[in-house]
Amino acid sequence: MARPVNEVSTGDIEATRYDDLSFEGAHGRVGVTLFIPSIRQIAIQGEPDLVVPYSSGWGEGLGAARTACEGLVKAANVMAATIEYPRKRVAVSDILPFRTAVLGEVIRHINDNTMYAGTTVVAGYSRGTAPARLAATEHADLVTGVALVAPTWFEREVNPRELAARGLAESAHSISRASWFDRIALVGASVRLAQEMLAHPFELRDDIAAISQEGAADLQTVLDSGLRVGVVAGRQDELCELPGIRGVIEALERRDSVDYREVDSDHFSYFLHPKPLRVVADLVNRLGAPD
Repeated sequence: MARPVNEVSTGDIEATRYDDLSFEGAHGRVGVTLFIPSIRQIAIQGEPDLVVPYSSGWGEGLGAARTACEGLVKAANVMAATIEYPRKRVAVSDILPFRTAVLGEVIRHINDNTMYAGTTVVAGYSRGTAPARLAATEHADLVTGVALVAPTWFEREVNPRELAARGLAESAHSISRASWFDRIALVGASVRLAQEMLAHPFELRDDIAAISQEGAADLQTVLDSGLRVGVVAGRQDELCELPGIRGVIEALERRDSVDYREVDSDHFSYFLHPKPLRVVADLVNRLGAPD
């Protein structure tokens, strides 16, 4: 379990640390938790060079986002930040602009107002890939690259009810296919998804509707801004399936302009299973590497 950065003792040298970087934004209080490698990890691998703001995925609670960031910190030796968005009711059409604006505030806040300013690579997962793309492009002066994990690019139009059903079915299939060790983490992910649906039914309903209305993004615009772009897709992902993602990549002017990787992962295992996590970690480091 991560420990506050100012409360780590000599007995906690292997504990991932975190710092509270929360601030008042244009839409209200923005919760930001920056996870930092352990003292032992830094002694072995060196000081982290990258800061990775994390744009969370569909049905992913704050606890799950923190788990993903802690995993990324350990696998990539980076600093990763989770975001708790201000609680407010927004129309379906405003969800994407709202999250994009808050993520942009976080990017600028970390770089302008904290001691953690450095090379920034934005990571987005599932629903979080859209605001990750847009915020990174809007703040290209501060961002080096953007990693898109399981982007919500569908081969055909998907209605909210179908998308919700696919998400629940995917979580059940993930558990049935997993090893006993992996099932522990996947059951936790499924429970968190159910908790989100029960605790925030209207917000999640609107969220699903916003995703289903989102078409394939114009990645060429992102590339034209000078940002490095990487994409990770899962062969067993039944929610954000390969055909839709491949279609966007293949439509680019230059296919090789995007670092595209496919991994053996379902929709819930990119940051939970060691193998896909290593691929994501390697991608993030490559996107942030010096020229």
